Amino acid sequence: MKQATGDAEAARRRAILLVADAIGEVIGFWNFKPSLGRVWAVLYLSASPLDAEQIEARTGLSAGMVSNSINELLEWGVIRRQPAAEGRRRLFVAETDVWMLVARVFRERELRMVARVVAQMEEALRILDAEGKGADPRAMHESRFLHTRIAKVLELARTGQRLIDRFARTGSANLRPLRDVLAAANT
Repeated sequence: MKQATGDAEAARRRAILLVADAIGEVIGFWNFKPSLGRVWAVLYLSASPLDAEQIEARTGLSAGMVSNSINELLEWGVIRRQPAAEGRRRLFVAETDVWMLVARVFRERELRMVARVVAQMEEALRILDAEGKGADPRAMHESRFLHTRIAKVLELARTGQRLIDRFARTGSANLRPLRDVLAAANT
């Protein structure tokens, strides 16, 4: 009987590690540290709050990596501290609303990046507008060409910004405006 219990426990540990590795890989694809995905996944798959030592044991990560991951995950709001019933150990639980996690990343990271792109393109257009006055005809022609191309890419960025914003707020997005802007950019 003890052997069967040990086998079942080992199977659960292997399953948890497979999921933790998979989530770590996805998180790594999004340019986050894979350890963040591993720690979150272990907490998400735990029926009870875990302390840092338990997280280390379940993830195989070093104490320093777990500590850094916990701090970063707390900052992102994807895990939270759980008051400990006894003792001084800090316990942690995962945020279970996965959509909220994804939406937050889109709002705080992707939208910020797109906003920077939009601002740079708008600045490029202002530079061209200021430079174009009083220039010779050839330079004016080149500036108009650049202005037209940058304006098309800017429209694409603004459309993407609206889509990401809507997706982060509602969980849905109509991609038709993006297709239309891309089609218009080919002209």
